[in-house]
Amino acid sequence: MSSCLHVMGLGPSGIEQLTLGNYRRICQAKKIFARTAEHPCVQELMTEGICVESFDEVYARETSFEAVYESITEQLRQELIKSPEVIYVVPGHPMVAEKTVQLIGEKLAQEYEVVIHPAMSFVDEIFRVLKFDPIDGVVIRNNDALKEEGLTGKEWLIIPQVYDKLMASEVKLDLMSSYPDDAWVYITKALGTPAEQVDKLPLYELDHGTYDHLTTIVLPPNSEVISFSKLTNIMALLRSDRGCAWDLEQTHASLKPCLIEESYEVIDAIEKNDMYNLCEELGDLLMQVVFHAQLASEEREFNIQDVLQGVIQKMIRRHPHVFGEEKVDTADDVILTWDRIKQEEKSGGNDEIAFFNDPLGLPALMLAASTQRRAAKVGFDWSEIDGPWRKVEEELQELKGALSNGIGIREELGDLMFSIVNLSRFLKLDPEEVLRDSIHKFQRRFLKMVELSRKDGLDLEQLSLDYMDVFWEKAKSQEKSGKLM
Repeated sequence: MSSCLHVMGLGPSGIEQLTLGNYRRICQAKKIFARTAEHPCVQELMTEGICVESFDEVYARETSFEAVYESITEQLRQELIKSPEVIYVVPGHPMVAEKTVQLIGEKLAQEYEVVIHPAMSFVDEIFRVLKFDPIDGVVIRNNDALKEEGLTGKEWLIIPQVYDKLMASEVKLDLMSSYPDDAWVYITKALGTPAEQVDKLPLYELDHGTYDHLTTIVLPPNSEVISFSKLTNIMALLRSDRGCAWDLEQTHASLKPCLIEESYEVIDAIEKNDMYNLCEELGDLLMQVVFHAQLASEEREFNIQDVLQGVIQKMIRRHPHVFGEEKVDTADDVILTWDRIKQEEKSGGNDEIAFFNDPLGLPALMLAASTQRRAAKVGFDWSEIDGPWRKVEEELQELKGALSNGIGIREELGDLMFSIVNLSRFLKLDPEEVLRDSIHKFQRRFLKMVELSRKDGLDLEQLSLDYMDVFWEKAKSQEKSGKLM
């Protein structure tokens, strides 16, 4: 029969909070192993003559908590090899905020019998002292797991084992990314002992408190916490009977212009390298996504969680080189993998799929470039730039002929534009961005023309085209010399 490891909780403070069964088993043992001797119950047990071997020296030796927990687990394994029964005690409840117990379950429970003996948890004392019911909602998070948690502020937040000011400072900075700077925070220490202490202070002063290994930080629910769920709740309120008349009138169709406008405002901020404005515009664009999800939720078609689930699964599915075993070497290989998986998804097992499946609402230049890229992937393309260049010249001559004959002008102009897009692809330039740059350049020069003509006391609208051209050349000259910004 394999050896048995008894994992016992000591409760949050002294012997009086030990369960009777745990106390009797400890008293009958020749020796117990404690994760740390820095606990009131361990100190009292030692005073009563109980032989305790702690792992505090492991904390002093190892450079990370992960290494500490691994070392403790391995030492317990060695003890189980030598003894039929080993007792390991930990602060509080064995299954609450105890990494070593998790490791024991992963690495020892397959070989040895592991019995968990419950105890009073440190959170029980928090409920008593701060007088709240956990049914209202409680989140317990380790101090190093706050950045990625997506805190909502709906629940009480408990952060155990904040043992010094440096850690408190790190916790403060992490929390201030979501909570208001002046949110109230409780610093609880040694609860259940004669030295019990609770301090209440604003979040921005969190690192002004005193800390040790029995310190836990607690934040009450806060409606001002910045979270994605708060944004969705705001949108739901705007669409409710207590909300906004304009928001209530909107539909997916009526919001299309807003979605387009917000998208282009994001692009404008990127082109201007205006990071402050980009932050704001991304928020406006995100609000459009939430708005459409809210409309769909009201019709019971899908909700924002479905949107999130879909995009998460898609990102994992289309990056097998990150989340799977597939290997890729270059960014071009990534694109090929992405397109292959996308085509498999769209076909749904049907070989007869639409080859060109871009949204028809794309700007014409973007749609043309995408169409040409798709055709090129199956080999329908020139091998050298001379091919698209000759095609531009050919289409230019055909447009001239159409102008002379007065027939087919629209078609030939479209062909010329399409061939120019193809040329831009060979030059590795995005035709949409290239054209936008030229538009902006024209706007700058034109505005400079107006400015220069006004300086000379002239009205640009009253000038002849030749006279306008003089100011145009001046504007170009100033731009090239760096005077036109």
